[in-house]
Amino acid sequence: MKTSEKSNANADFLVRAGRFFTPGKASADGRTVTRVGGREGDVFYRDRWSHDKVVRSTHGVNCTGSCSWKVYVKDGIITWESQQTDYPSVGPDSPEYEPRGCPRGAAFSWYTYSPTRVRYPYVRGVLIDAYR
Repeated sequence: MKTSEKSNANADFLVRAGRFFTPGKASADGRTVTRVGGREGDVFYRDRWSHDKVVRSTHGVNCTGSCSWKVYVKDGIITWESQQTDYPSVGPDSPEYEPRGCPRGAAFSWYTYSPTRVRYPYVRGVLIDAYR
């Protein structure tokens, strides 16, 4: 089986399987599933980008924190981020720094809610005994 045939077979399988998981009406050829109810299916998508406030922030994961991010917050949870682009100009003779964000910083909001994140300082037993 060629690669294109294999990918077509996989796509056909996903479309066929989608009708079992998505409420809606399948077309006669079985290749599309149409949601019933008009624009009601758009509610989740449109709500995805809504937010309560925008906060200016930086990411402190093993870096200098010299980049600035717009953090969009909804119900106290980070929903998405974009790079802030309002840095002062360095002058007409030099190129601008835009954008300054890095992939490490872009992944920081995931790290914020990670179960493996360190939330309090660790102290060795010998040191805590000496402190007490």
